[in-house]
Amino acid sequence: MSAALQAALIQQGVEAVCATTGKAAVDLLERIRPDAVLLDLGLPDCDGFTLCSTIRAASPVPILVTSARADHGSCVRGLDLGADDYLVKPYNLAEVLARVRAVIRRRRFAEPPLAEAPPGDLVLAGPVRIDLREHAVLVNGSPTELSEDEFGILVALARRPDETLGADQLVDEILRARRTTVQATLPRSIAALRERIGVPYMLEAVEGVGYRLSVTGRA
Repeated sequence: MSAALQAALIQQGVEAVCATTGKAAVDLLERIRPDAVLLDLGLPDCDGFTLCSTIRAASPVPILVTSARADHGSCVRGLDLGADDYLVKPYNLAEVLARVRAVIRRRRFAEPPLAEAPPGDLVLAGPVRIDLREHAVLVNGSPTELSEDEFGILVALARRPDETLGADQLVDEILRARRTTVQATLPRSIAALRERIGVPYMLEAVEGVGYRLSVTGRA
């Protein structure tokens, strides 16, 4: 079914990629930033509702849940877990395309003004949005105040999501002019940043290596 739907979407001019398991979906979302996710609840390796929650915790991407479960409770649960729409099978391709376009439009309309910043001035990493020109940070849409050091650390890590950067590399890339001071205060700045952004699990310390901003997310 997924292969047939993927082929039909491609015929309609949609660039569609397919993951047949929940794990494959999470791995795929780490590598690409889709405009929307079409999520079937009938997965072979995990509960579709759990995956919906996991995706929403890691990304604001529009989620359209599809399921044979037509009961009101399943629909409400899917929406409460972060789905933007709920489509009951059987459905036709025209309806799928219309609903996908609708959730993308709603999401773009609801994006904060920060999204309008020129591409070169905007850094995105999961729920973290950084406006370099305005020196502003949004986490899950909420403004977050950071010190100069914290802002520089976050920018460097967000530019290379899921990549581990050594402490020396962070210092070199961010504040070369104040290397000695930053090196001494880096652990404290990392700890403060973890608290300020409100999603502490994203900022990970890799023992003996450095730090990274993980966009995988947790349920």
